[in-house]
Amino acid sequence: MIDQTTQPGHGNVFGNTRIALKNGLILTHPGASTVQKHKFTLFDNHLLSVVNSEPDQGAEYDMVVDCSGCLIMPGFVNCHNHTPMSLLRGLCDDLPLDQWLNNYIFPAEAKFVSPDFVYTGAMLSMAEMLLSGTTTVADGYFFMENVARAAIDIGMRTIAAQGVLDVVTPDASEGKHWEKRVNEFLENFPSTPITQPALFCHSPYLCSERTYVKTQRIASDNNMFLFSHVSETALEVQNCLSQNGLRPFEWLTRIGILSANFIAVHAVHVDDHERELIRRHNAGIVHCPRSNMKLSSGLGHIKKLHDMGIRVSLGTDGPSSNNNLDMLEEARVAALASKVVGVGSDAMGAQTSLFLATQGGAEVLGMEKVTGSLEVGKHADVIVIDLDSPHLNPVYDPDSTLVYSARGSDVRDVFVHGKQVVRDRKITTVDLDAIMKKANGLSCEISRNLGVGFWGEK
Repeated sequence: MIDQTTQPGHGNVFGNTRIALKNGLILTHPGASTVQKHKFTLFDNHLLSVVNSEPDQGAEYDMVVDCSGCLIMPGFVNCHNHTPMSLLRGLCDDLPLDQWLNNYIFPAEAKFVSPDFVYTGAMLSMAEMLLSGTTTVADGYFFMENVARAAIDIGMRTIAAQGVLDVVTPDASEGKHWEKRVNEFLENFPSTPITQPALFCHSPYLCSERTYVKTQRIASDNNMFLFSHVSETALEVQNCLSQNGLRPFEWLTRIGILSANFIAVHAVHVDDHERELIRRHNAGIVHCPRSNMKLSSGLGHIKKLHDMGIRVSLGTDGPSSNNNLDMLEEARVAALASKVVGVGSDAMGAQTSLFLATQGGAEVLGMEKVTGSLEVGKHADVIVIDLDSPHLNPVYDPDSTLVYSARGSDVRDVFVHGKQVVRDRKITTVDLDAIMKKANGLSCEISRNLGVGFWGEK
């Protein structure tokens, strides 16, 4: 038996050890179960083989982790991100979405986005997420094979969705070439137990009916999800009504896109008829409250969707439109924002918000048998939160404490697919200093080219 403090790094091999957790507290099903005193939990290879039971006194383990003073729970599931955009974090903030995208982000991407940009930005974002307890992310951008490679190297469960637009993009020189790019993506995708491909139609205002229909067909034929920004702003809804005579979700229904493999991101400006269409077609929804507020997009009434039985989850959105990737903070803001758009029973409490950040996210991503809760047979995606801080005491209600008081920096240890990727608040799999140095070098080049300020040089 090797104590955690002396255990060497595991390299890039997943699930090759028997890891035991002892002591502390445990929350097995966030939003549905209560916190209990923890006895013993075991990862056997990459699976949970024992959850909060009595230990086998005669058994031997490769590692034993003492969780005294801590809470053990499943890792968070971030259902929407653009991880490479960490390299554009803070670039021209405090603008409405259309101005921010068209005047700054799209031009910067056209000049600088490359496979190396994507890999480096994804690594920086994934390090940030792992350190704050997120073990699964659904990501959408360009050159997405490189996001998957970053996920493999750092050790993060990832759905990597190749971006599709009807305009020129960094990886498709002409909008009509997106089909060739998608084929290259699927041919070169590095599938592993923690990476899977998907497609990402940017939005109804940048993708035509033909594009949506063809990407949905490709996604269905390859058993993949199709993601899309939908009804993010009032202007988007107005434009869809002007062009199609229908609201965005009505238009997507008419062209046959809404289905169980379709995941709509934002859904801020949605009426009752659209909510019923989403429910009827079993589409998934990702709520990104902090991004929606920062970009002046508005606040969606997400609890109405949840109460209708619609699969709802949380996402941070990209690190340049949020600007951090802390899912505990996202859960807190989701609960608080719901009290602005709803009152009493129409407002979302801490327990529901915590559910959306874990089990709800797993359900939206079709991973409910893999992650989101701690159950025997599920994959060992587990985090350990240090409770020994002034801001986490006293504890009257554990759910409330987690959502309204805890921070991503309280996460001490993180395991993905049975492998420890964060130990005592430090990444174990990659050289984080080297990643940040590379990221700052790329960002310095961007700032010089665009003529904007940059404070990243040491």
